[in-house]
Amino acid sequence: MPKITSVEPQKKNPKRFNVFMDGEFAFGADEDLVVSYRLLPGKVIEKEELEKLIYEAEVGKLMERMYGLFSIRQRSEKEVRDYLRNLSFKRKIKDKEEISEITIDLLVERLKTKGLLNDLEFAKAWVEARRKSKQKGERALKMELFQKGIDREIIEKVLSEPFDFAQGEEDLAKLALEKKMKAWKNLPPQEFKKKAYEFLMRKGFDYSVVKEVLEDL
Repeated sequence: MPKITSVEPQKKNPKRFNVFMDGEFAFGADEDLVVSYRLLPGKVIEKEELEKLIYEAEVGKLMERMYGLFSIRQRSEKEVRDYLRNLSFKRKIKDKEEISEITIDLLVERLKTKGLLNDLEFAKAWVEARRKSKQKGERALKMELFQKGIDREIIEKVLSEPFDFAQGEEDLAKLALEKKMKAWKNLPPQEFKKKAYEFLMRKGFDYSVVKEVLEDL
């Protein structure tokens, strides 16, 4: 069980304290919280009590920020963790209270419990949106999801599922190419083929898909 090793007043706000557990920063607390829970060096804290403490001290406030973040679009777990670590770094630069990894872990679990954070649902929504709006190929989608921190198993599962608005990668590639047809209609055949090939490869379609689409055209 974690033990409080130090309770130090903050430089900019002496009425708030940094609580360290097992030698690492755990959370910030105001004077009332320190007194109410008798947060003194040497005190051992049960897991349930620690979660309650951190929620009262930090998670409750950060949840409001999370609601704002998720109102824009869904997020992956990696995006949430990166966002919170970046926020903590900005606070550190300004000599303000940082966000501990314990707090981040607890906040992530809270978001999962509330159904806001789900990497599988995020991946499904991301793939659907990118296919519809950007006509992205499977190779590009894999890379994007990987960068979002999505597990390989989830990526394979989501990309193996059929999508409603096209029959497959070939149809999606043709749909993407349609937007360029008017601009390129007067090009010589070889130049058109070269531009179409480069365009579809940049979109993340496999060579076999691009080859088939161009042969059909």
